[in-house]
Amino acid sequence: MVKLTDIIDFLNLTAPPHLAESYDNVGLLIGEKEKEIRKVLVTLDTDEIVAIDAREKQADLVLSHHPLIFRPLGRITGEDAVSRTVLSLIKDDIALFSMHTNFDSVKCGLGDLFLDKIAETQNRVPIEGDGENGIGRIADVKGELVFSKLLDRIKTEFHIKSLRYIGPENKQIRKIAVVNGGGADYIYEAKKLGADCFVSGDMKYHQARFAYENDLALVEVPHYQAEIIFCGYVKQLLENRFGSELEVLVTDKNTDIWKQLDELVIDTET
Repeated sequence: MVKLTDIIDFLNLTAPPHLAESYDNVGLLIGEKEKEIRKVLVTLDTDEIVAIDAREKQADLVLSHHPLIFRPLGRITGEDAVSRTVLSLIKDDIALFSMHTNFDSVKCGLGDLFLDKIAETQNRVPIEGDGENGIGRIADVKGELVFSKLLDRIKTEFHIKSLRYIGPENKQIRKIAVVNGGGADYIYEAKKLGADCFVSGDMKYHQARFAYENDLALVEVPHYQAEIIFCGYVKQLLENRFGSELEVLVTDKNTDIWKQLDELVIDTET
């Protein structure tokens, strides 16, 4: 029998809570530690649709990357999306646990997985942090890597139809810096550390201008595509640890909320 406290101990060992950023809210958000857990549903985000999915799949625990309760809740009335989701999980006796920036930062966590999918590297260290743990990764590229090949690999690995990027396609990439999710603010430190390419998401105009003006190749990987890889990775970690004692599922209700209009067709006859 697996109890919630057993899973918490394993997850806290995998991604220690002290590695989370000061603004973050990680760990057990809903539930009692002595609860028996037979089935876990892994998700990037937790919303009302995922809560329904958890109920229909008879999950005992939802394990998310992004915390549902990110800021303090003054009231839980069901009048907003977050409180409705909280109420739904509580009514259905479903626990909720989040691993966010602590899992981004830890060695062999999401930051390393993100870089592994982008390029073959060596001598990797965090962009910000101590030792092996910290936000982002910067590393030397193994062998030769032309920017155009890097772009193709990113499109393939993250299933992206079109990429926003800055820099000449024939540029040789020797040192690459990455931050999964919304890490655009780290572009300045990446440049200081000698990166000639920076990959992250949620870019602002002036950060893009900085890259353009400082000969820094830049690739924007959308937040959702960069971090949906969390789900399969954590599923594997749990299965490796608990085996047949625990059934681990990945929700199919996560979705990229952004839509992209590639071509606007205007009906001139109306």
